[in-house]
Amino acid sequence: MTKKTFDDGSSIEWIDKETLRYSEKEASVLIWVDYYKVGFLSYGRVVKTSSIMNWDTQLNGSSKIIDANKKQEIIEKLQLYYSASNTKCRIEP
Repeated sequence: MTKKTFDDGSSIEWIDKETLRYSEKEASVLIWVDYYKVGFLSYGRVVKTSSIMNWDTQLNGSSKIIDANKKQEIIEKLQLYYSASNTKCRIEP
């Protein structure tokens, strides 16, 4: 799965091997992802929540801090994203 769009119009998509982009309206944030071994040839993902701090882009070009409620919403959508592709996911600070 490369991109998932949610009912509210927000989306998650892969940018490169270690980066996801969460977008909503005109704002987005890049999220760092690492890998961990699950089985012989399978890997799960480790989402680094410390990378979810500030919006990277906004309509007016300014950066804005992501509050705790929005951060939790993004984390829950990341879990749905991985669940939809049957990929194990660990959330870490």
